[in-house]
Amino acid sequence: MIHPLRCLALAFGALLLACAAQADSSAAAKQAAVDALFADYDHVTTPGLGLSIYQGGHEIYARGYGMANLETGTVNTPRTVFHVASVSKQFTAFSILLLARDGKLKLDDDIRKYLPYVPDFGHKITINHLIHHTSGLRDQWTLFDLGGVEDGSRRRQTQVVNMVSRQRALNSVPGTEFNYCNTGYTLLAEIVKAVSGQTLRQFTTERIFKPLHMDRMFFYDDATEVVPERAQSYDKNDSGGWSREILSLSTVGATSLHTTASDFAKWANNFARPTVGDKALIDRFTTMGQLDDGSPINYGFALMRKKVFGHEAVMHTGSDAGYRSIFAYFPREDFAVAILANTPMENEKLMQRIVEIYLGKQADETLKPVPAAVAGDEWTKVLPGKYQDPASRDDLDIVVADGKVGIEGWRGEIKPLVFRADGTFDVGDEDRAKGRFYRLVRDAKGAVRAIEEGNASDYGRVGRYVRLQPVNAAQVNLRELAGDYRSVELDATYTVSVKDGELLVNSIWFDRPVSLKPLVKDGFTAPWPIGYVEVKRGAGGRPAALLLTTSRARNIRFDRVP
Repeated sequence: MIHPLRCLALAFGALLLACAAQADSSAAAKQAAVDALFADYDHVTTPGLGLSIYQGGHEIYARGYGMANLETGTVNTPRTVFHVASVSKQFTAFSILLLARDGKLKLDDDIRKYLPYVPDFGHKITINHLIHHTSGLRDQWTLFDLGGVEDGSRRRQTQVVNMVSRQRALNSVPGTEFNYCNTGYTLLAEIVKAVSGQTLRQFTTERIFKPLHMDRMFFYDDATEVVPERAQSYDKNDSGGWSREILSLSTVGATSLHTTASDFAKWANNFARPTVGDKALIDRFTTMGQLDDGSPINYGFALMRKKVFGHEAVMHTGSDAGYRSIFAYFPREDFAVAILANTPMENEKLMQRIVEIYLGKQADETLKPVPAAVAGDEWTKVLPGKYQDPASRDDLDIVVADGKVGIEGWRGEIKPLVFRADGTFDVGDEDRAKGRFYRLVRDAKGAVRAIEEGNASDYGRVGRYVRLQPVNAAQVNLRELAGDYRSVELDATYTVSVKDGELLVNSIWFDRPVSLKPLVKDGFTAPWPIGYVEVKRGAGGRPAALLLTTSRARNIRFDRVP
């Protein structure tokens, strides 16, 4: 006869085994669903990615997909080393917080206290401004592009420092506007070195990576260094095959962190169970910033807040050459996803699908009611045209296609507009529910003069696009613009010429001339890397200079060479 207690123990043991089997089955099903997301990248003929999923103090799933190196046949694994581009920035910002906690600096310090080569622009630029992309400094990658240093060429930390020292103007007054700026994070790396006496690589390795046992994470500060088990960078070429996407960066702070997917599980664990820093520092690290006037921005210490199926994350993405990366941490669920890829893919959408698989969908209380849609036939007459932000020169093109009004994207795609009963319009219910919409600005006679965003963006400002009065291109005197123009800030010269009725800009560093198209009086548009060109006139109305503006670098002056 079996003792009753033994029967109870056997029954309890069987229950535990059944629960464990059910848990294993559930975990296997989730992992299979994740694998299905990356099936297109899981081949010996394609580059792919490293994946890490973390929850509750542990890495719960990690895998590699596709190839790290198509030439050697090396596969990706969770331990493959990837360049993670702008995901690097959070470790630079974290380093600054550690130094602030050490009492070595203050976040409201003037950066010229540590970097005296930064010009005095007449406005104080603080460390906080650099961290939150509100410094007004021009972006380093745009300056490289305009100066003729093409993608794939060696780009060094000292070159960024040299370019900053030659600048004569800012994009905006510090603290008044968010404008994503890689230069700021390169300068933060220089501040770490000035304050600690260590390079960013040395400081982060000693203070962050070693204590957290992230043994394959480091700032790659020399493009000639050999890195074992590193994934190479690839993208599709015009013939449908694969080509290498060259990346030769020797700059750190804004980019160049090399790491593995699995190391990010250890980083995620430090958010909930700090080994480096403490809860107060993590709380500060995950707090979003603001403009100097108190307007909130959805950007903190190189992290942004986003809702994913009702779950709140702090996250950042990265993109350089063919590399794509994303790290997202969900504080409430102590859950994280890291996707590190060596070919372009929609990492954020893939991350969202993983969240759906593991955490499910919840109601998003931040979504707003959507006003009723109405017919918009009358809008086809008053709305179409070209609109422009006077500061950034960003365009908003409203066109009519197939009898419907829409916003034309830079690749020619058109997003149809939905008109609402409250007199506003947007590009669909999903965007409207998230608070993104437009309203018209009319003059006293009712004519449309501008289009204004309905709410402040994540970055603290309401976008306003003024309606342009297009110039008659046939009446523009192109030949008076011909000649050489030189930028002291970039140490570069452009040659403007006219050929077959077309205005062209060339440089010894361009692989082909760039065409300028008349837009408004003394205003031209151009493809990458130039953007928008404004003609400044001198004595007698003769063209004296060109001001070049792109989304991240405004009013770069090229003076006419006599």
